[in-house]
Amino acid sequence: MSKVLGLRQQRVQFFYDTDFRTVGVSAGSDLAASEKILFAGATPGDLSRTNMPSPGQLTSDQTFLCFAVRHEIQFFNATLAYYAPGATGMANLQGSDSLMVWTVNSSTFSFKVSEKIEFEGPVSMTPAGGGVHGQVGVTTAGLAAAGVSNLTNGVPASGSIYVLPLPVAITKRQGIQMIEKKFNLNSNAGTTVNIVNEINNFLGGKLFRAYIDGYNTRDVL
Repeated sequence: MSKVLGLRQQRVQFFYDTDFRTVGVSAGSDLAASEKILFAGATPGDLSRTNMPSPGQLTSDQTFLCFAVRHEIQFFNATLAYYAPGATGMANLQGSDSLMVWTVNSSTFSFKVSEKIEFEGPVSMTPAGGGVHGQVGVTTAGLAAAGVSNLTNGVPASGSIYVLPLPVAITKRQGIQMIEKKFNLNSNAGTTVNIVNEINNFLGGKLFRAYIDGYNTRDVL
């Protein structure tokens, strides 16, 4: 299809890719890892995981001004048991709320465009500004004491989004990477919480997504 010469469309559109999105013991592409690069290996066609038009870059007619980096992280209980039976090397954080808090506090990101890191830091500084929020109490045996927490990284309001003072410009065919890292949680008593094992063996629902939010410009076809 030919493009309309001299005419470009500008739209407000975020792009996202998914680290994991599953229920139960993690497997395959939903396995959490100490380091995972999002956007670079995105597979277009499944909007539940990504809306990237091509792996690792926008198509040749598109540019992007990124005004915000966002992370959506959610855990919720979906079973009476929190963790997989026989899981080893785990400290067994107490349910979805503890796992949520320590995943956010143990994860970092590096937003890389072409060969340069443009923005990096703790995931906690890049709230999603959307998603499930609040807490639901239940009476089901085994969960009544703790309740079921529905938590997300940032309340569902635009004010919780950290907006960059200066936009990050992504030009045609530049590589896009979001390097997500997860670190162990150590204590003075010598106990180590392996946050990756905790995530992978958690039996409830779990979701981790990264977003770049801003203005997308493309040809008009």
